[in-house]
Amino acid sequence: MSRIKGRLAIILSLVAVAAVATPLAMAQAEEQATPPAVADLGNLTPGRIDLTGGSPAPVLGGAGGEQQLAADVVPTTLPGLAVCRRYRILSISANRYIAEEQNYGGSLHNVLRARTPGESVGGWEIFNICSQNGGGVVYVIAPSGAVVAAEFGYTGSSFAALRGRSQTIANWETFDVWQDGTSYFLRNVARGTFWTCRRDYTGSAYNMMKGSGASGGSWEALRFEAV
Repeated sequence: MSRIKGRLAIILSLVAVAAVATPLAMAQAEEQATPPAVADLGNLTPGRIDLTGGSPAPVLGGAGGEQQLAADVVPTTLPGLAVCRRYRILSISANRYIAEEQNYGGSLHNVLRARTPGESVGGWEIFNICSQNGGGVVYVIAPSGAVVAAEFGYTGSSFAALRGRSQTIANWETFDVWQDGTSYFLRNVARGTFWTCRRDYTGSAYNMMKGSGASGGSWEALRFEAV
């Protein structure tokens, strides 16, 4: 009888450990897994960000100084250079505007976080949304003037962190636009995963924006407000 009780205690302790496994650990395991061949789009439909009244995109660094979206997602027949329009970007789930953390150092310099309330919005919250095809496929220029990239080469909790750090535009910097009503979603063309706001992070990483969302849910929903 005592042996049965001992085994039962072990089983119950294992169940308790599984029950308290952190959402953060589970989310990290999911986001770093190989993405599915077909992303979970749910009710999302292809969308476009309004670039009416936009200006020609600034010349970036790189060969020839040309603005060009990822070659494998944009038809070569698209005319001219990209057009950009200035926007503030709201994370709907956090109810905060996305800021570029220019005071951060190291590998998270210029990381994006949804941390600014409406009354405190300033220059770090104004982004240029740029496109060559009328807003259906975009790249994003951060307040620092660098292009936002999803850091798929990072590991751990920083995997796929969104940072303003590129001077050229390739797959890690290119996003297609999806929509559900008035909510917008940006999906990386390289990995098929969405901008997401990590509400479960803490401290200086709280509400970090990452390009690792597996589906278009509440943490991935954005609103764009023209400046």
